[in-house]
Amino acid sequence: MNRKLFIKKSLILGGVSLAAPTTMLGQKDNQEKVFEAELIREFVFAAHKSLDETKKIIEKFPLLLNCTNQGKKGDFETAVGGASHMGRRDIADLLVAKGARLDIFNYAFLGYDDFVKKLVSDYSQLLKAPGPHGFTLLHHAEVGNRNALADWLRAQGLNETFFKDSFG
Repeated sequence: MNRKLFIKKSLILGGVSLAAPTTMLGQKDNQEKVFEAELIREFVFAAHKSLDETKKIIEKFPLLLNCTNQGKKGDFETAVGGASHMGRRDIADLLVAKGARLDIFNYAFLGYDDFVKKLVSDYSQLLKAPGPHGFTLLHHAEVGNRNALADWLRAQGLNETFFKDSFG
């Protein structure tokens, strides 16, 4: 083998041997920084029904707070979203106190009537946007006992509490 070919092959092999472990380590490191789907699902499901279980999980894994579970294609739900459509103010309050990100459905449930009205007035398509599992703004207002908001939503033309087949 001539000198020029030897140097060229050595440089290529040396570069590959340096890059391969770094790439492999980067992939392993990334996997360790992502929660398993089953843990996210367990947390979101707990927030539908159990304050104690929700507390236990969030204390052990505080970064789960804003993770989303995907039930069906495009049907994303956070723990605070599950608490909201189930009417669990106690669980929603816990999650919000810890910094949970809110969406218009959570705001309808929690009683931010003027904010919801402003959003729907500015972006009319939100009136009939499906929330998690297809639950509507009207459903969230009703389970949150936001009667004035529920009446306003009906006056705007929203009479459904659930949009069937929203996510296939």
